[in-house]
Amino acid sequence: MSATVTLINVFTAKPGKQQELARTLAEGTRNFFSKQPGSLSSSVVVVGDGSKVANISQWRSGEDIAAFRADPRFADYMKSIIELAAGESMMGHTIYSHTGGVEN
Repeated sequence: MSATVTLINVFTAKPGKQQELARTLAEGTRNFFSKQPGSLSSSVVVVGDGSKVANISQWRSGEDIAAFRADPRFADYMKSIIELAAGESMMGHTIYSHTGGVEN
């Protein structure tokens, strides 16, 4: 089992807000999440149903995620997300991954 922690956030956008939600998540990921200690990778995925957006990130540890969430900027960021969507967050350990033909 990998020590890497995967954080998966799935958001259901309010009607007509999927693209705005995706942009907000991408900006937050680019300008804030990716610069946090322990952040390894992140992806924002727009689901073709017109309502869902997923944010999938890899972190060095659960402690790094907790520290990131304790940052006061995180609360402000989440306020902007809550205006656009409801979400669910789950954290787990990666048991298999495949990148560029290489198993990790």
